[in-house]
Amino acid sequence: MKKIYLVCLTLLSFGLSADVTVEKMSEIDARVGSMSVNELQDRRSFLLREEGRMMAYQSSTQSPSTAKSASTRLAEIRAELSAIQKVLLGLVGAVAINAITDDGYNDDVPPVISISGLNPATVELGATYTDAGATANDAHHGTTTVTSSSNVDTTAVGSYTVTYTATDLSGNTATATRTVNVVDTTAPVVTVTGDNPVTTELGATYTDAGATATDLSGSVEVVTSGTVDTTKVGVYTLTYTSTDASGNAGTATRTVNVTDTTSPVFTSSSTFTIDENITEIGTVTVTDFDTVTFTIGETSSPALQAGTKSVLQISSSGALSFDTAPDYDLQVTDVQLYTDGPDEASGIGPDAFGTVTKRTRTLSGYETGATMDFTATVTATDASGNVATQDITVQVRDVGGVDDDASTGTGTGTGAGTGTGTGTSSIMTPGNNYLITAPVFTSSDTWVVDENVKYIGLVTATLDAAAGTDVTISFTIGETTGPATLDGEPGRVSSILQITSGGDLAFNIAPDYDLQVPDAYETQRTGTNDYVNQSTLNCNTYLDNYTCERTGYPTLDGYTTGATMDFTATVTATTSRGVSTTQDITVQVRDIGGVDDDASTGTGTGTGTGTGTGTATNTAGGDTGPFGGTVN
Repeated sequence: MKKIYLVCLTLLSFGLSADVTVEKMSEIDARVGSMSVNELQDRRSFLLREEGRMMAYQSSTQSPSTAKSASTRLAEIRAELSAIQKVLLGLVGAVAINAITDDGYNDDVPPVISISGLNPATVELGATYTDAGATANDAHHGTTTVTSSSNVDTTAVGSYTVTYTATDLSGNTATATRTVNVVDTTAPVVTVTGDNPVTTELGATYTDAGATATDLSGSVEVVTSGTVDTTKVGVYTLTYTSTDASGNAGTATRTVNVTDTTSPVFTSSSTFTIDENITEIGTVTVTDFDTVTFTIGETSSPALQAGTKSVLQISSSGALSFDTAPDYDLQVTDVQLYTDGPDEASGIGPDAFGTVTKRTRTLSGYETGATMDFTATVTATDASGNVATQDITVQVRDVGGVDDDASTGTGTGTGAGTGTGTGTSSIMTPGNNYLITAPVFTSSDTWVVDENVKYIGLVTATLDAAAGTDVTISFTIGETTGPATLDGEPGRVSSILQITSGGDLAFNIAPDYDLQVPDAYETQRTGTNDYVNQSTLNCNTYLDNYTCERTGYPTLDGYTTGATMDFTATVTATTSRGVSTTQDITVQVRDIGGVDDDASTGTGTGTGTGTGTGTATNTAGGDTGPFGGTVN
């Protein structure tokens, strides 16, 4: 038995050294090596008593850390006992050791348990825990079987204990524990519900779809932070946060784009009605969730007298106005007034041909109440570039009838009768600004003259008294449009209308009715005895005795119908202030003498009874025309 004990001591020494650090073993060896035999015996007895106390303490504690400390100290005690045994063996031999220790076999030393791996150990919540186990060695019996028990639950965070137990052949039992900490270091997983990013319209109500979260610890809540302002275009971020019981926080974000794709909607009328001589019209309005800027296109207006113009304009905020106050009376007239007989106020009746003379022109709106309409297209553009347009019409009403000139103050009263008012011109300041007054033609736009005459007559125009006495009128004329003529005749070219600055109207060359390009053929009347053969005889009577046939000789239909040879041109009357008015005139040239009335040859048709050929000389004197030379 004693031999077995010595062997066990040797094995104990081998096994324990592996459970104590190198530094600690060096310390033990140094201390034991310096002791005498008696000191070694005393030390051995002390350590055996301490070992018993530590084993009792280890088995009674519930603290993993305390159990760990006790296990470490037991390993150190047993390592030192082994070292003492080796020193005694070397000093006094095995026999002496047996004598020193005990005469009989006394095994009350439990096995030494060594825990493998980390102690304490850590495992993640939800993971699978695999224990590293433990080994045991007994001083008398060597390697000893170790059993373990555990309450480790990786589905719940907490500290758990694995207990290892080893019992040697002598019934001595040793225990050791490992602390296993189940921890949660994994944040919850947050999942955004719905679209991400998501787009919502400016001004709309945004309802967030939210988010969900999962975690191994169980159910967790999601908290949303951030705001979305749908009254402003922009990019907004919502953050979803979920925190588990261990303080791990998981986050996710959603991007919300607030956009504006809606065009402005006009809320103001497309038609504005104002009185003449006013610049302010009104305000164009729209509905939109963002800032809107207004612009306006080109103005379309009724025909106005030359030099006058009113243009619609708009501010960026929608204030609509004219750049120049419109004057109803400055429209181009659309009604022609005529003399109605010799007793008419002008004293001018129809001419010798029964032509009623044109007197002056006026506006039908004075009678019908028709407005002076201006149109333009207004464009509304919001801050996002969305565009809407509206075609607007500004109806300008006449105020005061024909004479409502602010500079004279005369007009029709608004009471139960006609009255005269006085006022101060708002658009005329002497020496500074002048009333825009256009000339009004007072002469006829139709003139009738005989052929072979240059001078036609005097074109006249007048001005409103408000224009002042220092304003003058000058005349010019445009291109002449006349009938087709035989320009190939020697020395002949087309006649052209011309006018002096004072208004004298004349031809540059006296027109000859007979030089028009023929538009008919002559006819001849043939009797039964063929004793008459004259192309100029009337083929509309005595058809029982005569027949009429068309000849190959060209002629003019006007010889029979009395049609005139018409020349037209546009006359412009311009004031010294630069305001002008135009009039389209027509000069009607009458035929004189029929087919052959050439004054230079003197041949023509007689005016007496019967027919014949006479001879005459040109005794007509020449009159000096306004352009020099002789007018015939």
